[in-house]
Amino acid sequence: MSVISVSKEELFNVMQYTNLVRVRFENDDVWTVLPILYAGEDQVDILVDASKITLPGDVCGKAVIKFQSKGYEYIINGHIDNKSEDAPATVTIKYIDAKKYYNLRKHIRFDVNINSRIKEKDAGQKCESSWKEATVRNISKGGAMFVSNVKLDFNSMIDMKLYFDSSKEFVTSAKILRVSELGNGEFGYGVQFAGMSKENWDILNTELLKFEEKYFKSLSIFREYKRTSDMRFDTKIVIFSSDIDESYDIRESLIKLGAENFDVINNFKFYFDYLTEEKPKLVIIDTNTLNDEVVDTVRNIKTDFPDMHVQIILPIELMEEDILGTLATEDEILFKPLIYNEFEDRIIKYL
Repeated sequence: MSVISVSKEELFNVMQYTNLVRVRFENDDVWTVLPILYAGEDQVDILVDASKITLPGDVCGKAVIKFQSKGYEYIINGHIDNKSEDAPATVTIKYIDAKKYYNLRKHIRFDVNINSRIKEKDAGQKCESSWKEATVRNISKGGAMFVSNVKLDFNSMIDMKLYFDSSKEFVTSAKILRVSELGNGEFGYGVQFAGMSKENWDILNTELLKFEEKYFKSLSIFREYKRTSDMRFDTKIVIFSSDIDESYDIRESLIKLGAENFDVINNFKFYFDYLTEEKPKLVIIDTNTLNDEVVDTVRNIKTDFPDMHVQIILPIELMEEDILGTLATEDEILFKPLIYNEFEDRIIKYL
């Protein structure tokens, strides 16, 4: 995994279009999803529910921010510069330094602290070694990151056991794709799950749903803040899709985010009358093809309703299509399958 230092100019440009970040304060081992209120050249203001998060006593307490954008994971080290006495509180974090990591994950990663045990496989794919202790720091449907004092080789195979709070055990083989030395005799490993049984796959999905519910619940602070601050409920989102069933994932994601006012339209020909009458804040174009009807509709909406926001969602296979450059900007396009971090970051500002 490559690590690149991020300049102040680049960080400012990226943060201007970021709405959600994960934050960990120095007195806490847990990452919390928090909304951004304002991003400047050398600091960011975030919204914190102080009744649920214990902030450092000192104003200069350390804080780490991370988020994903356009295939990179950004990690920002900073310190608290100011915090209000409001409820919820506004906390200002000054930047110290920032790095970005190249990231091609297809699934949302949930930050966790799960006890685990690992053991190496020999060349014959049999585990003859003894189980060793490890701690899983994040997990997704595709793999996990864990910390251990055991030295393992890149591309080697291991067996893993995870012990969830529900008392269920998850067991799988895994391939080591990333190795990093953390110091103090510890190593960090990124692994991809392999050869998982249906029973263990069901256990993993059940546990990930619990993490997902907690994650979406943490976003409620932003919606509650907006509703009490401007006292308006005029949110309107429309999904244009050639097949209503095709838009199911988008609708499900909107509901999880707390969207309560959206429609699905499957006849692109009526775009003008509908948009004129309903005046939605956001138009989502969810389609599997870029035929002439879709292209003309997008261009017409941008011409006839220049103040209306458009979000195009396409299959990842269309990422290399030349037409994308002339049809929409990079910030107006997402690719399916959706990555939670990017979809929620784009949409929550409209709720």
